[in-house]
Amino acid sequence: MLNNEHYALKEIPKFKLNYYSKIYSHLTEPNILKKLIEYDFFPKIISSFQDYNYIYLITTYYEGKNLNFLRNTYLTEKQIKFVSACVIQSLTYLREKRIIHRDIMMKNIIMDKNKYFNVIDFSFSINYSQKNIKKKYMITYDKVTPPEILKFKEYDYNSDYYRLGSVIYYLIFKKYPSFPKLQNKITNIKVNYKDVKNYSKNCIDFLNKLIITEPKKRIGFKDINELKSHSWFLKFDWNKLKKRKLDSPFKLIKNEIDQKKCTKLHVCDKYLIRYKSLSQKNLYKILIKQFDYVNIRILNQIK
Repeated sequence: MLNNEHYALKEIPKFKLNYYSKIYSHLTEPNILKKLIEYDFFPKIISSFQDYNYIYLITTYYEGKNLNFLRNTYLTEKQIKFVSACVIQSLTYLREKRIIHRDIMMKNIIMDKNKYFNVIDFSFSINYSQKNIKKKYMITYDKVTPPEILKFKEYDYNSDYYRLGSVIYYLIFKKYPSFPKLQNKITNIKVNYKDVKNYSKNCIDFLNKLIITEPKKRIGFKDINELKSHSWFLKFDWNKLKKRKLDSPFKLIKNEIDQKKCTKLHVCDKYLIRYKSLSQKNLYKILIKQFDYVNIRILNQIK
């Protein structure tokens, strides 16, 4: 808490960063958030800093809950379209900045106080380059992992579009698309719109084009505007969404704050510092170079 405003504080113990890749991932997140600071639909980075035992990341706090909270709730097509549009707008900005999120999933799509949905958690994100995508490694396996990553093939931005398709699939069917675990058994899943009640043919067509297993055949392979121009979004006002002037079809689902878990912060020399003494034992006596950062513009607004 700072000046009675709540902020999110991510605290990572350094002793858990046993591998360079883990250190790199936590360095990547603040660097990516700095690139996205001018855009909505993402958390704003306030500060990143460290002591000998921990690294810290302070970002804007979202009052709403993530999509996991709605996993058992029936959503109308209008609501699912709105969630999808918010994520697509986020992915549009990421593509402009040559960033692949790589972890689009229910828990990383969160509602703000204006009932818009934002993409969070850039721990697994990478800057798009031929060098990065040719590494062909799989960071994690989960139920929304794109087939090309499961097969250890090269991937790009539209691996995020497959993940979006998996989220839409879950919001409709309350389960994820399922594949056999054997890589050579992965085949396309196609939903027949006639078997789905309360959702339009255009909605199901959009979903089917997102969850195609072959990346080159997946919608958005050429350009993300393929998603925006799909017939499901006919007459959808993208400019209003971008300016956040479109009425949200959701009610605010507030995330209750446990005041006991809040950490008080104060401003000192324009840096945000944790308001408690540093750990008594410096178990991991390494300071990571170029990690410390403060957003002066936002900090001045707070003051």
